[in-house]
Amino acid sequence: MATDGKPSRKAGTGPPNPLELGRRLVGLLLIALVAAPVFLILDPGDFTQNLMRTTGRRHWGLTWGGAALAVIAGIGLAFVTRGRVRRAFAALGRVSERPSRLVWAVAVGLLGAGLTVMVAHALFDARTILNDASVQLVQARYFAAGRLSGPVLAHPEFWAIQFMVLTAEGWVSQYPPMHALVVAAGFTVGAAWIAMGGVVFALCAATSASLERLLPDRVAVARGAALATAISPLLLGLAAGYMNHATVGAFVAIALYCALRAEESSAWWALAAGAAVGAAVCTRPVTGLVIGIVVTLGIWLTAPDRPRSGSAAPGSAPKGADSGPEIPGPESRTRGWLLPRIGAWVAGGIPFAVGFGWFNARFFGSPTTLGYVAASGPSHGLGFHEDPWGRYYGFTEALGNTSAELVALGRELLGTPFPIVAVVGYFLLTRARLSRGERILALWALLPVLASALYWHHDLVFGPRMLGEAVPAWCALLVIAAVALVRRAGDGRPSEAVALTAALALVAGLAWGGWSQIDRHANRLGPYPEVEREGPSLVFVHEPWSDRLGARLTARGMRLDSVRTLLTRYHPCQLEAAFRGQTVEQVTHICRREQEADVRGGFGITGILWLDDLPGIEGDGPMWVRDLGPERNALLIEEYPEREPLFLLPEGPGTVGRVVTYEEGVSALWDRAASPSGSGPGS
Repeated sequence: MATDGKPSRKAGTGPPNPLELGRRLVGLLLIALVAAPVFLILDPGDFTQNLMRTTGRRHWGLTWGGAALAVIAGIGLAFVTRGRVRRAFAALGRVSERPSRLVWAVAVGLLGAGLTVMVAHALFDARTILNDASVQLVQARYFAAGRLSGPVLAHPEFWAIQFMVLTAEGWVSQYPPMHALVVAAGFTVGAAWIAMGGVVFALCAATSASLERLLPDRVAVARGAALATAISPLLLGLAAGYMNHATVGAFVAIALYCALRAEESSAWWALAAGAAVGAAVCTRPVTGLVIGIVVTLGIWLTAPDRPRSGSAAPGSAPKGADSGPEIPGPESRTRGWLLPRIGAWVAGGIPFAVGFGWFNARFFGSPTTLGYVAASGPSHGLGFHEDPWGRYYGFTEALGNTSAELVALGRELLGTPFPIVAVVGYFLLTRARLSRGERILALWALLPVLASALYWHHDLVFGPRMLGEAVPAWCALLVIAAVALVRRAGDGRPSEAVALTAALALVAGLAWGGWSQIDRHANRLGPYPEVEREGPSLVFVHEPWSDRLGARLTARGMRLDSVRTLLTRYHPCQLEAAFRGQTVEQVTHICRREQEADVRGGFGITGILWLDDLPGIEGDGPMWVRDLGPERNALLIEEYPEREPLFLLPEGPGTVGRVVTYEEGVSALWDRAASPSGSGPGS
């Protein structure tokens, strides 16, 4: 038996089985997708695809250029250090094994939570970066106020934003409700960032405790992986930016921990595992379901033989034993042991399934209709088809986007200039046989890659955020693969060179790469507008003409996919004419006025809407609303006579502007051209 926790294969036992061949093929595919710039097959003429091409190419160059430098430096320094780095890593591993399992888990959890809070405050100033998070914070504000949704709006065009759905039961987010409920708990005790700090604490602590059970004879490896998770720039950026990827990752980690405890002891732990999977599905349905099944049912279906009285508990192993128990035959998973756990698992998930179905039925018409579909139509679903933007998403797009995301994952996971995915791929390709824990981690890491490949939307704003819920699994596979590489190199300078290369890449990530990635996200932020006047107010925010038209289309009950199609295929003046039932020639003067109002730029309302008063949650502060021109604005001013009208006046394209009196704002933007006769809302 190999001493590094690697199962050995005796000679003459025959070729590997089809599952092992498939695993090696996956490893080879991972290497190919990051070694070759496959993302260049994406269409440079499409804005989104070209953005993925450009970002992927930048990450690819930095990754392989950095890897070359690290390898050259590692080989050179190996002649000087003479094994000291390898011995230092071994010493650090022994030191990491000294604290108890509970102490290490709590310490890692506190580290991750502390870094999350620091990033949220010091770099992000407690603000959102993507509209996805802003919309869920709006929903969380309503939950925290004891409401299921915003009210039915009399004039929805002043508030309608992308990803919020106007329904007969109220104004609600398209996203499943669990992440908003978690953030609402933070609002209840003071701030949203408190909830996200708690999310990362739970994720890191549960991951640490679980990895030591999945890799029972490799405690140092498990603890190194937990530590890497806590400092991952990808995880910290997602959590500090209020993204639900971190939340579903936490529920998955909790489900894994509970499943392992259910294997060791009482079946009641399976009830908690089912509840955690249910919560994950109510956060991100597809990844929550597929990963949740792997880390719960996958644990029990691969459980080792049940011990006799007085023998070791399942999941434990004596020191120096194999890296994981073999998959047992059906006879070892007796009905008396397995069925109670599956039953408790189902029972734990039922309340979440019922609640999620009720929420969907109330707002979207059916228990199985998700908010995504209600907002954008059936084209929002997985698979190769025309997406909600009217563009075809096929195999070529899936392959190119997956390549870009995996290349970016290598840079974003720990900030290291090193092809992390290629290292993991090499491990999957060359490993004689995976242990049970390694198989679970591989499925946890790779299933989100498959789900993302089948999903039409891709971006790299936060890096490969669609893979964010699998950060713990990727960190664990990286540490496992790195240790295996060092041991495969044997003794002497080759082993020292590999250890030095890993050390240099890690130091570069900790000292520069990781924090530069997070700082890049922070650079997307501008200052929030400040309202110096006290008392309730209506602050009209001037958005670009296309956004104003989109809000008006949404207010008429049009789905988001239709709104996007109209805005991309028609000139705004054509849409303005259609609104009024006139020809373009008849509304030329109106179009000119709308266009001239944008001369100083605009500011998006979505990112600030959640900050202060909202319809149905009205206090003594500002309420941010969309500027639709003085004639339409008068309708809202009349509806809120107790609020002082103000104006967020843009200072130029891309700037936040300043809050001024309503008259000053209207004069600066809308009075540039005389208001034409008949340009009011009734024309």
